[in-house]
Amino acid sequence: MCRMFAFMRSTLVFSRPTPAALAAVAAIGVYQRYVSPYKGFCCAHRARTGHASCSQFARRAIERCGLLVGLRLLRRRLVACAASWQALMASEPQAPGSEPLNEPCPLFTLRNAKCCGGTSLSSCWPFT
Repeated sequence: MCRMFAFMRSTLVFSRPTPAALAAVAAIGVYQRYVSPYKGFCCAHRARTGHASCSQFARRAIERCGLLVGLRLLRRRLVACAASWQALMASEPQAPGSEPLNEPCPLFTLRNAKCCGGTSLSSCWPFT
């Protein structure tokens, strides 16, 4: 490590987190506590590499770097997670007769969001 960088690192003064960063960290905490355990699958990047999940990474990045830099880092991480998901899907053998669901999920209005099984809202909701 460069001496100058080590000196600068030891003299850095961390500022207090902004209210927006605190709100983002709180929202991620709510997601991790109440949504993630019930969704039925884990982060593809975590499953493939064994590193922290994307939500853990986002929380840590926002806490350490602030909201804007943390979101920029999270964007790069989500691209890596998508690549991990594609690699996992390519390596997973398909069972005969199994087809992916093609109906849109009524719970989500995002493009390409798929339903968890079934066609009603209650089948997609994780708390029923």
